[in-house]
Amino acid sequence: MNEMKWAWVLFVAASLAVLFRLAMWFLPAPAVQHAEELAAAADPGIVEDVLPPPPEAVWPEEAEEDPVWTVEATFEWPEMPAPLPEEEHAPPPEEFYFRRTRWGMSMAEVLDAEMIRPLRKTDRGLLYSTTTLELPCLLTYSFVQDRLVRARLSFSDPTGEQIPPLSVAQAQRRFLFLREQLRIRYGEPVERTLHVPRDTTILQRHLRHQDELTKQYDLEIAEAQERIRRQRTLLEKRYERWQNRAEMVARGLAPYERDLRELRTWKQEAIDLANQARRSIQEQRSADASEPLVAVRAARWPFARDIHDIDLRLDLRYATPRLDIRYESAQTLPVAGQMDEL
Repeated sequence: MNEMKWAWVLFVAASLAVLFRLAMWFLPAPAVQHAEELAAAADPGIVEDVLPPPPEAVWPEEAEEDPVWTVEATFEWPEMPAPLPEEEHAPPPEEFYFRRTRWGMSMAEVLDAEMIRPLRKTDRGLLYSTTTLELPCLLTYSFVQDRLVRARLSFSDPTGEQIPPLSVAQAQRRFLFLREQLRIRYGEPVERTLHVPRDTTILQRHLRHQDELTKQYDLEIAEAQERIRRQRTLLEKRYERWQNRAEMVARGLAPYERDLRELRTWKQEAIDLANQARRSIQEQRSADASEPLVAVRAARWPFARDIHDIDLRLDLRYATPRLDIRYESAQTLPVAGQMDEL
């Protein structure tokens, strides 16, 4: 039974294949049909029936105006849309006095403006670790009655906990860079330089010490000479009857004379060191006269842009240089409970 079913299936498949092949032979292909249509369209008789007769030739003197120029001359430009009514200009954006803050802001507003977590927060101030002009610094905000009145940028941390401390050369270079940036923004500053004499405390202490040693050596030398005199008298009396009296006296005095020579050598060393200290002190004073030593350099912009005072300060009096920019609001706020006595 199964064999009959399979034979029937094969027969049906073969019949369908033969019918499909015959259809391909007798039916025209689309490409052939399209080619026949083109050939029929190319027949002259058919073209004459389809196309209209060509227009009569027109000589140049009888020709009309150039159709291109005619079209351009008769072309009507579309009307321009009416201008829209001018909108009222929006007010300029609020100007920030310092970074993204304005003087008089509350502490909450400053916290929102900085958008970073402060290192320390108190009732009267905020401390941040940030950068200014790609320079690491500590930023401090100060408040009075919850109103921002002062700010400070510190570019050196003596402890080295938040930002690295600066060397003298680094601090001087950054001072010049910051001064130029502030000058471009606020104009020429009022500059002040504080000079201090070079420290000669150690040299003066050393000089006093050597002078004291010289005086002590003078006393010791005088006592040594007196001992030698007494010892010489004693030895000459002792060896009075000896034939080699001079030799025995010299032997007895040799230790005392050796001590005396050493005392004189030490005294000369103290004198030389004292003279060297004096020369060094004199050189330091000459250098103070010719090249004064800078202790503090300050550049101030008082009442800059009528909004705040700016003070750029480099302090070299400490072991680690201090470089700060201080901003203080020009708006004075009343202090609650303050009594004005004058």
